[in-house]
Amino acid sequence: PVYVKPANQGSSVGISRVTDGSGIMEALRYGAQFDRRILVEKEIDCREIETAVLGNYRPEAAVTGEIVATDGFYDYDAKYLDDGKPKMKIPADIPAEISDKIREYAVRGFSAIDGAGFARCDFFIDKVTGDIYLNEINTLPGCTSFSMFPLLWENAGLPYSETIERIVELGYERYHAQNCRKTD
Repeated sequence: PVYVKPANQGSSVGISRVTDGSGIMEALRYGAQFDRRILVEKEIDCREIETAVLGNYRPEAAVTGEIVATDGFYDYDAKYLDDGKPKMKIPADIPAEISDKIREYAVRGFSAIDGAGFARCDFFIDKVTGDIYLNEINTLPGCTSFSMFPLLWENAGLPYSETIERIVELGYERYHAQNCRKTD
């Protein structure tokens, strides 16, 4: 099985799970309704672990959280329509060294894309091999009361209102650095 998805879309919009070759064209056409670039990812038997990143020049990662397995894949309906409550466990029930490694990879990935302000980084841990994969860096994560991004920071000790204030401060910091340079 593979997942066909738009490269630049959120909330699992436009994603299809394809279990045999006969459905690939339909999935590609569906995904193309949302983006001109389409990704095809091999399905792996994994756990989905996420962390949140805040920062411009010295980014930091929050605790890790886990998306708990649901029927099928964690699609739009599972995120927003199935009783309105995401299926997550914060902190993730993983060894501390794995959590630390994921947090380190999140900061390194965020820095590698020259990320600024905030992001949520999504990882897969292969249930068979234990390999860790950075699946996605979401540069505009949800910030609702039940979104993973603010809940991860809240669990790390940063209340929701302070998380939002920090995002605004980081925006000012980045704006100032880019637009208020002295030139002599």
